[in-house]
Amino acid sequence: MRKRIAAFIAFLVPFIILSQNGLKEVSNFGYNPGNLSLFTYNGNERSFTAGKPLVIAMHGCAMTADKLCEITDWNLLALKNDFIVFYPQQKLINNPSNCFNWFYESDINRNGECLSIYNMIRYALDSLKADSTKIFLYGVSAGACMSEVVSANFPWLINTAAIYAGIPYRAATGSGAVRLLGKTQIKDAKEWGDLVRTQTPYYKGTYPKMIVLHGTEDFVTDFGYSDEIIKQWTNVHQISDKPVVRDTAFMNNKKIQRFVYGNKSKPSLIYYKMIGLSHKIAVDIGTNENEGGKDKLFSEDIDFFSTYYIAKDFGLIKNGK
Repeated sequence: MRKRIAAFIAFLVPFIILSQNGLKEVSNFGYNPGNLSLFTYNGNERSFTAGKPLVIAMHGCAMTADKLCEITDWNLLALKNDFIVFYPQQKLINNPSNCFNWFYESDINRNGECLSIYNMIRYALDSLKADSTKIFLYGVSAGACMSEVVSANFPWLINTAAIYAGIPYRAATGSGAVRLLGKTQIKDAKEWGDLVRTQTPYYKGTYPKMIVLHGTEDFVTDFGYSDEIIKQWTNVHQISDKPVVRDTAFMNNKKIQRFVYGNKSKPSLIYYKMIGLSHKIAVDIGTNENEGGKDKLFSEDIDFFSTYYIAKDFGLIKNGK
């Protein structure tokens, strides 16, 4: 119990220091009603190649853009594979725990923080000439929830979203969101799916593909939410919530199980179940192509470089295994 309480406090207490390792702040990306900061990597306006893919990487509570960058090694992969990474960053004035406000109506209806992130993407498309067909979202915890918000509000913009330790879209709004921590709210698949569809009722196109990652020992955004997220987004895609591929020892690692939903060759959803992992980012410290990340407060080395395999599922790894 003491370990759980300590971990929960660590999850909430914000970091103040930002070293900005290799990140450039962009203050003029456009209309910013959510009052967010933006840091970028590999997207210099004066020296760039048009048509690069873009990854929007959103941190969790108590984190910063720089901390997420350090842990995940998104920058290393971006440099090797020539894509841009944008790191939206929350401000303490908006949320005292430095969480993205994925639960406030003022931030999740094509307004507030959601609209700020949209304008970051527009900046990438208009100023950096990023590839409009290769816009990817990656979010951890509160950042994962905000990734779902952006996916539901602007589905035509997003190719694929990686939801790491998240909660289903609109599981709760307002102050009731805090009651979601540590337990799973269960709904049927259509009810979950309707929450996404009614957000953009006029939209009849394809929704973003989803990559879901969750540790079995996660008690913050409870592990049971992985099933609910799968139910929600398979329903949105109108596919079965039963996997067509089951790999119970992915890359010969018994801690990682990988499930594919929809079409085997072009899946609509991929799920990584990480055995024994708590509310942390999975890394695999090493120098091989499929190794990386840092073992810090918010991460754990379980011989699985989650960033690499997400980037591979995004189609961004040029010559990987």
